[in-house]
Amino acid sequence: MAYNRPEPLSGKYEGSYAYLTIRDRMPVILTKVIDGIHRKATAYTKENNKEYAEDAKGLVSKLSELNYKMKTNKPLTNIEDKKNDVKLWNDILESVKVDGNDLAWYNGAWLTCETYLYRKIYEAFALSNYHQDCDPFKDQKQASFILQKENITSLANILLSGIGLLTKNSGSDDQTYSLFETLLQFSLWGNKFDLSVFSGEILAQHSQLASRLQNMKSKILANDTPKAWAALESQGNPRIDFILDNAGLELFTDLCLAEFLLNSTNTSVVHLHIKDIPWFVSDTTEADINWTLKQLQDSDIDFLSQLGHRWSKRISNGSFVVRKHLFWTLCHDFSQMKSVANDLYNDLSKSKFLFFKGDLNYRKLVGDLNWPYTTPFSVALCGFSPAPLCALRTVKAEVVVGLEEGRAEQAQSADTDWMISGDYAVIQTSFYTNGQ
Repeated sequence: MAYNRPEPLSGKYEGSYAYLTIRDRMPVILTKVIDGIHRKATAYTKENNKEYAEDAKGLVSKLSELNYKMKTNKPLTNIEDKKNDVKLWNDILESVKVDGNDLAWYNGAWLTCETYLYRKIYEAFALSNYHQDCDPFKDQKQASFILQKENITSLANILLSGIGLLTKNSGSDDQTYSLFETLLQFSLWGNKFDLSVFSGEILAQHSQLASRLQNMKSKILANDTPKAWAALESQGNPRIDFILDNAGLELFTDLCLAEFLLNSTNTSVVHLHIKDIPWFVSDTTEADINWTLKQLQDSDIDFLSQLGHRWSKRISNGSFVVRKHLFWTLCHDFSQMKSVANDLYNDLSKSKFLFFKGDLNYRKLVGDLNWPYTTPFSVALCGFSPAPLCALRTVKAEVVVGLEEGRAEQAQSADTDWMISGDYAVIQTSFYTNGQ
C-alpha cells in the first residue's frame, strides 16, 4: 500500500515547537549534564583523584563543544564510539541532504536531530576512560520517583484492593472493566511526568492523581479503551508487550497495569521493552527498573514492599521479561523497523497486544510527520503492523492523528498550547496486522 507521507516536523519552521525545542530546551538539558559532570570533576580534584578529574574535564569539553555546535547550527558529525549501532547512525548522517546541504540541527527532521543529541551524549561517556557506565540523568529520575510517593501509594492501594476482589471471584465484569479503565488511565497520565519535556525539571505538582482522573477524562481526545479491553480479554496468545517510556511514576503505573493483566486475563507473560542507554532524560533503563524494585522492597509501607517483592519474583520466574534492543535508540520511525530491525519486528509479531507508551514512541509510530489531525491512526502507521497495538500518549509535540472532525479545533479554542502541554492525551488502537 502506498502512503502520501507529509513533511516531517523540523526546526526549519521558525516558531514551531521543534524549532523552540532545539533553540531552548535541548541546550538546557545538555547544560544540566555538563554542570553535573563539572561538579564531579571538582569533587575528584578535592579528593586528589587526578585521573578521574581529567577524564571528567574531558567529558565537559566534549559536551560543551556539542552544545556550541547545536547552538550555531553546525552539521551533524558522525558517531565515533564502538557501539553496534554506529553504522546505522552514520549511514543516515552521511546520506541525508537537505536542499543540497549536509544535515544540520535546524534543517533536518526534528526526530533525527533530537535523538542524535542523546546519542552524542552517550558517545561522550562511552569514549571516556572512567565514566562509560555513568547515567547522567540518574539523580533526576530517582528524585522524580521519590517526589511521586503520594501517587504511587494511592495507585498501589487501588491495584491490590482490586486484585483482591478479583481473586475472591466476587468482582463483576463491570468492576473488572472499571479497574482496567482506571489503571489504563494511570498509565496514560503517568506519561505526563516526562523530564525531557520540562528540560529536566522535577515536578512535584499533580498529586492526588487518582481523584483527578474523572475530570482529566474529558481531555482524552481519542479514547479506544473498550477496543483495547476487548482484545486483551480475548482468549489465545498469553503474551503482552509494553514498549516503555519514562522511569519514575510512569514505570510504576505501567507495572501496575501489567500486574492487573496477569491477574484478570489469560496473560501469563509480559515483555517490558526498555532503552539500553540513557535516553531522553527519563526513559527507562534496566538500572532504573532494578532501583525502582529495590525502593519498593525497602519501603516502610507494607503493600509497596509487597509489590516490590512480587515484581522481583516475576522477573525471576519469567512472567516479566525485560528486553533491550538497539532499535529503540535509533532515529528511525517504526515504519522502518521491518527493514532495519527485522528480528525485533518478528519478535513483536508474536505478541497478542502491544502497548506503546509516551510521546516519543507515538511520534515514531506516526513518523513525526505533519499529518492532518483527522488522518486515521492506522493510516499514519504507514504499514507498521506487527500485532494489534495501543498507543498511550499525553500530547507533547505538534503531531496527533485519529481525531474526529472538529476535535482539534475544540482543543485549540480551549488551550492554544494543547499540543505541547501534556494536558491532553490519546488512547488509540490499531488492529491492522501483517498486511491483513
